[in-house]
Amino acid sequence: MPGANAKRGDIYNVHPSAASPGDAHQTPRPMLCVAEQPNDQLAWRAMSRTTTAGTSVDLFSAADASLGLTKDGWWSYRYLRSVKKRWTGDPSLCAYKSTLTNPLLSTVMAHYMSRK
Repeated sequence: MPGANAKRGDIYNVHPSAASPGDAHQTPRPMLCVAEQPNDQLAWRAMSRTTTAGTSVDLFSAADASLGLTKDGWWSYRYLRSVKKRWTGDPSLCAYKSTLTNPLLSTVMAHYMSRK
């Protein structure tokens, strides 16, 4: 199954039931793998992307159809989630969308690493 093993930079459309903690929105949202966590059998770490108004600590993300991001939004470390590995790649719970490449990947990862 494509995207069944999340790698840093992979974008998935994650349903709230496939993540912990869940999401107040009951629809899937784009999440970026920021840490594979190979020693964790249960989950990998993700940073969510929101299309509602960002704050000064969020990173603007322009819409990019080639990445499956159809609206402008923000990558936000305010919304970090653990995504269940068993659902990774499942088309209804954690569908693979695309992979960020450099220089955008470096910019987004620097944003993630800057969290306090």
